[in-house]
Amino acid sequence: MIMFEALKRLNLFDKTENVIKFGKGFYNRSYIVEATDGRYLLEVVDVNAVGRPDKAVANYRMLEKHLQKHGDAVALMVEKLTDDEKNDVVAIEGTYWRGFRMPESAGLFSKVINGQMVYEIGRAIGRFHRSLIDFPLKDLQSPNPEYYNVERELDLLQKIVYKITDANFILYNDAKFALDRKEDLRQLTHLVEIGEFPLRVVHNNLRLNNFLFDINTYQVIAVNCYDTAIPGTLLSDLGDALRLFSATTREDESNLSLVRINITFFKDFLRGYFAEVRGFITQKEVDYIVDAMRLQALASGLRYLNDYFNESKTYRISYKEQNIDRTRNQFRLVEDIEIHYEGMRNTVSFIYNQAVNE
Repeated sequence: MIMFEALKRLNLFDKTENVIKFGKGFYNRSYIVEATDGRYLLEVVDVNAVGRPDKAVANYRMLEKHLQKHGDAVALMVEKLTDDEKNDVVAIEGTYWRGFRMPESAGLFSKVINGQMVYEIGRAIGRFHRSLIDFPLKDLQSPNPEYYNVERELDLLQKIVYKITDANFILYNDAKFALDRKEDLRQLTHLVEIGEFPLRVVHNNLRLNNFLFDINTYQVIAVNCYDTAIPGTLLSDLGDALRLFSATTREDESNLSLVRINITFFKDFLRGYFAEVRGFITQKEVDYIVDAMRLQALASGLRYLNDYFNESKTYRISYKEQNIDRTRNQFRLVEDIEIHYEGMRNTVSFIYNQAVNE
């Protein structure tokens, strides 16, 4: 078993009492190891997901070194685990692992608890972006450049539509939903290409299991797993985080009547984020936050739909229709954002102006 091997290589096996899994992400998963001498955090990254693990590990090391100048962003990284050869990354059967000793009050969560947590997540992402504002982008390599290629996803879906059979015709409306908005999906990439948004370091994997919290205050102790970081617009991080942390349900909720934006969480996130970035975020970036949220939800739904047609080889599933549930869930978020678009943009502007004037 890969887990047993990882525990052995990182010298935890003999003292491990329990292992708890967090996250089902495409890129990585996290585990808390309860041992006789304390608790440890393990991160495992799928080599197939990052494409070029050598580039991903190189990115991680460069960002880690840079972030060491900003202790509030990397508090966890002080006590690393190593193998017998003093390697802090170990490769095992198509995965690679790293581990850290956890502070006493630290923990992971499998779901958003309250608005204070969302506020702290917003602050942590803003702190991450702020801490890397002077990082030399030319040094950052993209380990899996095709993953976020929306043109490829649109071309793939267009080809799939022509092959839809009676057996899966029920999915035609889902495909049409995405294709009707294909020009929108190109918007952020186009604006980056023409220089409307500055290039910055983008985390690219802001799932809940990549935040280590103080379990008493919900303050984020560390943002983890920046193997996937790339040059891009911070709007991609913002849109992704907002669609995840201000939604009323998990991504695979199939009862679409429950799926909408929690506007209170939306505001909490923005207050936390703007508190950290008000000194450098541009007005243009602020103006496109709601658009980014809508487009990240739309792109996520598109990827889930394509993966369903591809027999769910990319995103892990617990049941056959899970990627369809994810698709429709994300498209329902898109609809909710479209309905409340102007009000949400006004909310962003109001909270940003509050932050600037504090």
